[in-house]
Amino acid sequence: MSPGVASVASTLRSVGSSVDVVLEDRKMKWVFKHADRIGAKKVVVVGGEEEERGCVSVKDMDSGEQREIKIEDLGK
Repeated sequence: MSPGVASVASTLRSVGSSVDVVLEDRKMKWVFKHADRIGAKKVVVVGGEEEERGCVSVKDMDSGEQREIKIEDLGK
């Protein structure tokens, strides 16, 4: 697990969010289906390019809207 993933998970847990981390090398389609199966409200993607910019992608599972936010703004 990359330090970025661990930091994001820790930040979200510190504000009371339940976090499931997918460590296997899976396609994004699988990740979103898994999130739907477990009833996740949001999916936070920590990708290499986003992490370099200090951001993550957050997808709202109800609306399908996806946006990029700064890691420092997580949990606000």
